[in-house]
Amino acid sequence: MKSLLKILPLFIAVLFISSGCINVNRNFKETSGKLINKFGNDYHREVELSAVPFLINMASWVVNFSEDDEIIDDLMRQVSNVQVGVYTLTKDRGKEKMSVMEKINSEMQARGWQYIVRSYSNNELTAVFISKNPDMLFKKMFVITHDSEQLVLIEIEGKLDRLIELAIKDKKFKFNTM
Repeated sequence: MKSLLKILPLFIAVLFISSGCINVNRNFKETSGKLINKFGNDYHREVELSAVPFLINMASWVVNFSEDDEIIDDLMRQVSNVQVGVYTLTKDRGKEKMSVMEKINSEMQARGWQYIVRSYSNNELTAVFISKNPDMLFKKMFVITHDSEQLVLIEIEGKLDRLIELAIKDKKFKFNTM
């Protein structure tokens, strides 16, 4: 019995790792590697993790106890997978953000993504991409944000059209259509 108790934590850790609860998938790793190269800087990987439905549902369950944030629970239920990479800038090689943005856009288009929002200045760059595959439209989103200290890459999968709809309803956005 004691040997079973010693092996149980190791077994649980192996289950989490093999189920993708911690490791990002190969495609995300390849994409992040290519994007990091496009920036031309040196980075230190801080975090790379994946949150699969099990973890997202657990978080949603915890949020569900709060009566004030019912919308957050609804929003979380629309997401089925999140992969995140956070990289700290160790050496800035001073590339112009405009040329970097074009290289990133080319790389993402080659990988089947189309930007819907992009913004850049001397110190910051942000881009939001959706899948060009008609079957995956508003089911996958890739967010890139870079500032003077960090590069953050996020891939989100789920019912993103529903997520956007809920967010708009919650904030009661008014659109002026003439």
